[in-house]
Amino acid sequence: MKHPVTGPALDDDASRAFLFESADRAHLGVSLDRSGSNLPRTNGERWVMQTEFALGVHEAVPASIDPEPILRGLKADGFFVWPANRTQPFGTAQ
Repeated sequence: MKHPVTGPALDDDASRAFLFESADRAHLGVSLDRSGSNLPRTNGERWVMQTEFALGVHEAVPASIDPEPILRGLKADGFFVWPANRTQPFGTAQ
């Protein structure tokens, strides 16, 4: 299900990002690449785009995760992937 970003303009620190789900529904991933081609593929795993959203420190993420670890992952690796069933936070805010 694809939903474009709507509403007010992005904050200065926000970027357009894309939320993906692995075909087996075990992982979620965020990429700034609409195609998700930079997301890791193990065992031929496919990624399906779920939605486009505004990603920034003051923006809500359309998944149960704070934006800070996603932003750190994007800066370090160009993507961020986590288990879909994860309920614990990733590290601490910096």
